[in-house]
Amino acid sequence: MLMRNWGSFFMRTGMREELIHAGYLDEMKEGGCRMNDRLSIQTNRAGLVQQRDFRELAQRLKEEHVQMREQLAEIRATASALFSLDDCSIGMCKLIKLQDAILCLIEELEQHSEWEDQELFPSLQSYLHPTMALSVARSIIVLEQDHDLAKRVVQSYVNGVNAMRVPIDEDFLHVMASELLTACLLLLKHFTLEEELVYPLLDRIVEQIS
Repeated sequence: MLMRNWGSFFMRTGMREELIHAGYLDEMKEGGCRMNDRLSIQTNRAGLVQQRDFRELAQRLKEEHVQMREQLAEIRATASALFSLDDCSIGMCKLIKLQDAILCLIEELEQHSEWEDQELFPSLQSYLHPTMALSVARSIIVLEQDHDLAKRVVQSYVNGVNAMRVPIDEDFLHVMASELLTACLLLLKHFTLEEELVYPLLDRIVEQIS
């Protein structure tokens, strides 16, 4: 299934109000001192999340993002090359291969997101002061918007490939390539915003528990 309730872990805590992502990022940029004040690594909660396990979760997140970014870069390069392709019959084969590639990436992203909801985010939240945890929860729910939009564009691309008739023309080839590139840019934006939000928190917590 392409559609995912991104941030469902935090949604289950009852935070369903309208959320603003930019405000939290601005708050993080005010400096390490303020973040220090709001990070709360409580000794009486240490048993909830093993420090070694948390470091492994943080490392896994970064490794999986690198892997998915590499796949995304390959898809973008192949899709961009379709605009200079002369033979539309070759282009049709490439559209099908790109469909397989983007669906594979989406499937990996779904599994990655499920892992985040079930393991990473609960572990991260256990290390945060409640005020900080609420801000992070709100921001993560906002990130869901780009993710879901990207999946809708991917679904539109898949529908177009499945419905194409032979022979295809150059206009169709270019439209499909543009649609896929739009989905790639949305996914890239999603990765970047999540990394800007979560990586500083992970790095700071790992530094403090090391």
